[in-house]
Amino acid sequence: MNTILYQYLILHRQLSLPGIGTIHLQKSPASHDYANKSFIAPAYNFIIDTTHEAPAKQLFIWLSKKLNISDWEAIRLVNDFSFEMKNKISAGDANWENIGTLQRDEKGSIILISPSIELESEQPVSAEKVLRVNAGHTVRVGEMEKTSVEMEEMLTEQTEKKDYGWIIAIVITVIAVMFVGWYLSEKGVSPSSAGNQSVIQTK
Repeated sequence: MNTILYQYLILHRQLSLPGIGTIHLQKSPASHDYANKSFIAPAYNFIIDTTHEAPAKQLFIWLSKKLNISDWEAIRLVNDFSFEMKNKISAGDANWENIGTLQRDEKGSIILISPSIELESEQPVSAEKVLRVNAGHTVRVGEMEKTSVEMEEMLTEQTEKKDYGWIIAIVITVIAVMFVGWYLSEKGVSPSSAGNQSVIQTK
């Protein structure tokens, strides 16, 4: 009975036994192993809920089909198994292969000590960051397709810096022409006006 009920528990993820409780198959989430840079696959273990102990009708139908017996015979087998398991728990503890150990705590409640089950098919997965240098791919931009390299060049394209040097040269030239025009208008256009007009006095 241990094996056949274990099969039912795996298939339906829960099994209710009268006088004991409901055993559930619990899945713990995947975890990240920072030290080894890997993801650990989900693990499984069994827990017991002693507040619900009435078997579902589905259990007896499944057993009757699996063992080719009547529903009443299936009910009797489940009750006999539960009674025997409960006696083992009262005597100390009951070890159920592949599920764990059923025993009573200091308050007298039935508890299940279940080992963690890690599936061989779900091995740890490497979690190292992959850095792809100069990896190109195609992206859609509007109605066109461009490579990531083209897009990078287009987005990082720097506009040419405008050269304002010629404007400064023109401004200086205009100021110089204006100064020369003013000077000539004040001193005249004769050749002597270009010389030094200061008078040197001698004794």
